[in-house]
Amino acid sequence: MRIPPSYREDFRSLIFGSIAFAVACTPPPAGDAELRPLRIALHGDPSTLDPHLQAEVIAHSVLGNVYETLVTFDAEMRLQPSLVERWENPDDLVWRFRLRSGVRFHDGRTLTSEDVVASFARAQSHPESKSALVAIAEVRALDELDFEIHTETPYPILLNKLAFFFIVPRDAPAVIRHPLGTGPYRFVAYEADRVRLEAFDEHWRGPPPESDVELCFVSDSGDRLRRLLAGDIDLAGELAPEHAAALEVEDGFRVESRSGLAVAYLQMKPAVAPFSDPRVRQAFDLALDRERLVAEMLLGQGRPVGQMVSPNIFGFAPDLAPADHDLAEARRLLAAAGFGDGLDVVLEARDGRDMVPVRDQLAAAGIRVETVSRPWSEMYGRLQSGAVDFYLGTWVSSAGDASDLLDQKVHSRDPERGYGTSNSNNYSHPEIDRLIEASGRLLDMTQRRQLLQQALRAVAEDRAFLPLYTPYVLYGVRQGIEWMPRQDEQINAFEVRR
Repeated sequence: MRIPPSYREDFRSLIFGSIAFAVACTPPPAGDAELRPLRIALHGDPSTLDPHLQAEVIAHSVLGNVYETLVTFDAEMRLQPSLVERWENPDDLVWRFRLRSGVRFHDGRTLTSEDVVASFARAQSHPESKSALVAIAEVRALDELDFEIHTETPYPILLNKLAFFFIVPRDAPAVIRHPLGTGPYRFVAYEADRVRLEAFDEHWRGPPPESDVELCFVSDSGDRLRRLLAGDIDLAGELAPEHAAALEVEDGFRVESRSGLAVAYLQMKPAVAPFSDPRVRQAFDLALDRERLVAEMLLGQGRPVGQMVSPNIFGFAPDLAPADHDLAEARRLLAAAGFGDGLDVVLEARDGRDMVPVRDQLAAAGIRVETVSRPWSEMYGRLQSGAVDFYLGTWVSSAGDASDLLDQKVHSRDPERGYGTSNSNNYSHPEIDRLIEASGRLLDMTQRRQLLQQALRAVAEDRAFLPLYTPYVLYGVRQGIEWMPRQDEQINAFEVRR
């Protein structure tokens, strides 16, 4: 999908006045662009370099170049073998896998089943990773290349979950600061604003197309655009719609776009006033005009949603529509809750996220919003510690299944069993927990879809999470770069070629 022509000229004069100055003041890149490292700009920095201490998109994008998973998704979210070459199900509780022979870690050691067993044992000691392992009872090596995974109950989406579980060497340290995997790139260094990678020529697929790669962390979309136009970077992820529209008129660049798996949402902590009153949560919901948000924030490059997963996700409920915009009813509910004169809240988000349209819509209902933005590494830490009462963010169900959201973000915190690992507002609803756990045990996919939809309807009715829209993902690409966007929104350096 391309940016509509009607947007292009409107934004050329608005955007390029400042961009032209910024580019003119930026020194040209040293030497030919083909001689320097391939540079990819991401919208934030990773919260960690330890693959079993992360559950967020940026860390996975970075580490997915260094580490590998047993199975993987292709660009269209179809499961493919990766470190394993085949698998089978002898019964409902046993999965038997065979590793590829000759796969090497970056230090030259050969991957064996013992590394796989050790990776699972290591991850099960880290609560952040346990959501992917929630049903696993035992991982057992049979010989050097064969191993089994035993589950406590039938678990039909185990392979989807394994597509996000990285394999590390058996002697990996307690906290990994210098990643060492089997992936197409070796880790070189983590500097202030980038991670440097170099090609691993002994990779089992063969050497990757680029010998040196830099993953640059640039939180502001305008800065990503300026650096792309200046020739400093080759591919810019997550461009704001106005910046993508501006780029469309420039020779030597293109915009790539596709619908993805993300949902932008507001999150409230229901145990904390004023959000503890369901009338207040409903008032916030009714004060939002999602059609206008899509028009103003996305320039039409997205669609409103009434649930916390996008239409591309298994479990999406087609009948679950966004709430109607009703300012009068929002004000009435606030008055009934004791806030006839309005109320004051603080809304937090990561750097680079536009909070103004949401702030202004809530203000029309008497909700006075102070906005606070923080670097993602700081924001993520605050979320995980439960320090944020009101948050504007984006959730990506990376495995293409609603259980990503329900297991990790909605289920009550239960680190011992791997539930609620991203439950950053301490949400708890016993009936929804029951539906989530029951859906994970069903082998009949029709029945399973129905339970997932039932859980999503209950989440929507409770309104601790207010879904806003699912955006189309927009990328800026320099001429001469061969690359197409993936449905899971990952940018893998080994899929980019100059």
